[in-house]
Amino acid sequence: MTKLNLVRRERTWGDTAVDGLLAGLVGGLVMGLFLAVASWLNGGLPLAVLGYFDPAQAGGWLTGLLAHLAVSAIYGAGLALLLRGVRWIRPSLTKLAWLWGAAYGLLLWGLAAGVVLTAVDSSLLKIPTWEFGLAHLLYGLVVGYRLQIVK
Repeated sequence: MTKLNLVRRERTWGDTAVDGLLAGLVGGLVMGLFLAVASWLNGGLPLAVLGYFDPAQAGGWLTGLLAHLAVSAIYGAGLALLLRGVRWIRPSLTKLAWLWGAAYGLLLWGLAAGVVLTAVDSSLLKIPTWEFGLAHLLYGLVVGYRLQIVK
């Protein structure tokens, strides 16, 4: 019988970034689904709201979806790296990662609604403000929760 020695490998910053990318994708999917359902309940077309995310503002729903997921993944990696930095300084502050995620999502919404989208006159401004804010809150909660599970 062979004795197996397992060595616990320390998680790297790269591992953390990948966890954040994946959590961001999940959060982006949930956010997109929420916005599509909200649009449908308001009498709009679910795929039309995804077209608002098209960077060329051509209204292509597939391009908008892919762009949204790419940005969601990058922001997810940002939250994961932020949480790792906070955990390195004071581990007890990251026990409620979902709460950090909620604050992060609302911060992203504030920056998007107040600065970025108004500067470029984006078609995302067609989404009602409360829906866009709630979608960002939902995104942050999902990403934070996923990152809390991964640790």
